Amino acid sequence: MVAVSALSALVVFVVFYIAWLGYTVDVRADELSRQVSALAKGVSAGGPLDSAAGAGELRAQIFRVQAGLIGARLATTDASGRVTFTTATTAEAPGAISIDALGEPDGRGVRGAVRVVPQSGRILVVAAPLDGGGWLVAMQAVREIAAARTGVVLLLLGSMAVSLLVAWGAGGYVARRLTAPLIRLRQGAEAISAGEWGHQVTVEGDEEVGSLADSFNVMSRRVADAYSAQKDFVGDVSHEIRTPITSIQGFAGALLDGTVTDPDTHDRFLRLIRQEARRLADLATTLLALADLDSGRVRIACGPVDVAAVAEALRARHATDAVELSIGTLDPDGARPLADEDRLLEVASALIGNAIRYTPRGGKVEVSACADETHWTLLVDDSGPGIPAEARDRVFERFVRLDPARSSDEGGAGLGLAICKRIVEMMGGSIAVGDSPLGGARLAVTLARA
Repeated sequence: MVAVSALSALVVFVVFYIAWLGYTVDVRADELSRQVSALAKGVSAGGPLDSAAGAGELRAQIFRVQAGLIGARLATTDASGRVTFTTATTAEAPGAISIDALGEPDGRGVRGAVRVVPQSGRILVVAAPLDGGGWLVAMQAVREIAAARTGVVLLLLGSMAVSLLVAWGAGGYVARRLTAPLIRLRQGAEAISAGEWGHQVTVEGDEEVGSLADSFNVMSRRVADAYSAQKDFVGDVSHEIRTPITSIQGFAGALLDGTVTDPDTHDRFLRLIRQEARRLADLATTLLALADLDSGRVRIACGPVDVAAVAEALRARHATDAVELSIGTLDPDGARPLADEDRLLEVASALIGNAIRYTPRGGKVEVSACADETHWTLLVDDSGPGIPAEARDRVFERFVRLDPARSSDEGGAGLGLAICKRIVEMMGGSIAVGDSPLGGARLAVTLARA
């Protein structure tokens, strides 16, 4: 990876240097053409140059100074290109210059090109016409042009290097700031996948990353709660099943090994076996119903409910002498809920049965309804012992019985209220528990009003 990066940097530098060198020569050619064009006018006006004493010698000295000022070697030629005077040394001085090989003249008649001269390398040659048919020629080696501007290149490269270092440092800081929380999120996900349920990560970084971390923590807690609930569910189901199975095994063993000979006892054991088997069947049916609700396989209708028919069905289903049961009108001011009628009857029946079960003999259970502009609420009140405030959030959990001393014969498996809550939520409503005016508990089912 480092070798590739170094090679890429080298290629970029070479391409940059070639492009820079070409640009530099073009700029120098344009600059030199202007200078030579201006000098040609002076040379034409001053007459011939001569290194001998006299006016020609003075002009020759001035000519050499001008060559030094523009940083190039100057020469004059006749119309054929033969050099008549030059500031170059004898070794560098050409005998003749092919003017026609310097390209097309511009608007001032100035020609220019880069030529390769043996032993001198690449030379920039610029020629401007003189009055009388000759040429003023300026020559400068390309390497001299490059060397004159090396400082600019070094300054530019230095600036680029500093910029790259600053960008690298700033980019690294930003990258670490952005990626560090994401790395911790990945590590948190790996911890959860390894079984560390409920693993939490630090909420840090920008608003979006912090929000993601917060959502991850919420999800992690829910995963932990779900896993814990699953473990509790399996344990509770195992406990509920173990008791009737143990009873069935014990009674069946006693019957099979001949321990029981009395006909009355024999019949009683058979009845107990049937009773325990019925309990297992009821539990299996309830669990299957709960699984269907959780999986979404249960279809929930949505329409105005005939609550008068629901009330009549409840009266017929819960006729009892154990408590005083009062089921009033369920359509106050003609209000009706928007729900599934069969499911609403199922929920109301379960709540009434639960209230009757926990209300002492001779107590009272009242069923009523109230409504406002948008909601309809079913109220089930009893005069039983009520539900403590600290336990009200748990009564809708699965396998929860507030009195652990109650057997499943008296208190059920603790799934009834859980099923009611799930059905009500699927109908778009809510269920809550509170204090009843009768002194016991009040269960309230709130649904949208049709």
